[in-house]
Amino acid sequence: MSSGDAFGLTSTPDFLPGYHGSDGDKRYPSPRKLRSMGAALIDLLLLFGPAFALGVLVVAVEMPRTNSYALLPIPLAIIVGNWILLRKRVHATVGELIFGLVAIRGRDGAWPGWSELLSGRAPGHDGVPNIVRVRRCDIRGRGRESDR
Repeated sequence: MSSGDAFGLTSTPDFLPGYHGSDGDKRYPSPRKLRSMGAALIDLLLLFGPAFALGVLVVAVEMPRTNSYALLPIPLAIIVGNWILLRKRVHATVGELIFGLVAIRGRDGAWPGWSELLSGRAPGHDGVPNIVRVRRCDIRGRGRESDR
């Protein structure tokens, strides 16, 4: 990019988007909106499914209330395992793995660290999202040092 492009003095449209994986980012060209919605639906089922099933089980079995509290960590363990631990290890949740997506950091395109995983998709500095979903086939190398 020349200095004329940086200051908007030329008409070439080679500007990079505000963050990695944003709409129109040429570094990640594959469409992913429908895949993201499908992955979110599967993750939503994993989020509420076990809690709903355990609630039905507690009501159907007529378990004493003191024993039903022992089942509370099961859905929480599934949520933590899917949203934090699995993303740290394979860079995707179960829904994202099924639909071929991975999670990257929005500011530099690297794999997310613990701080980004714990804050989720909340905007980080300057409104850049902490975690962005992109297609796995658009990721060139594991470290992606050459893309920065």
